[in-house]
Amino acid sequence: MNKNKFYTKFPLGIFYFSIILFIIAFNFSDNGVDGWTQQFMPFLNNKPIADITFLDSLTGYAVTGPNTGELDTNYILKTTDSGNNWNIILSRLYPFRKIIFLNQDTGYALNLDDILRTTNAGENWGVMPTPSERFGIYDMYP
Repeated sequence: MNKNKFYTKFPLGIFYFSIILFIIAFNFSDNGVDGWTQQFMPFLNNKPIADITFLDSLTGYAVTGPNTGELDTNYILKTTDSGNNWNIILSRLYPFRKIIFLNQDTGYALNLDDILRTTNAGENWGVMPTPSERFGIYDMYP
């Protein structure tokens, strides 16, 4: 009878030991606070980020949008180190709404009336032709 108690308690003990080991292993990970780390942007004149997209784990783009009803300088930003450092690659008077990239080189940034396009990873941007009657463009998809 004692032999059966040992065999029924032994697997239960291994089970509880493995749960405790699992909990301890994940409590000592080195990923910052809860796996999140704070990222800093350059001073953007208190402009909020309107949209952000990442092409891979390192390269990302962001645009600033309106925070007031007045026209003011807005920005397209780029990071190549997972968001640790951001650089302003374009500033414009009109607020941006969205930014998308089709591949590493070709991307589009949208403001209310214009669509800007780059074919060299954001080094140069040009305005794409749009219909003569402007209705306002609010969104775009790849």
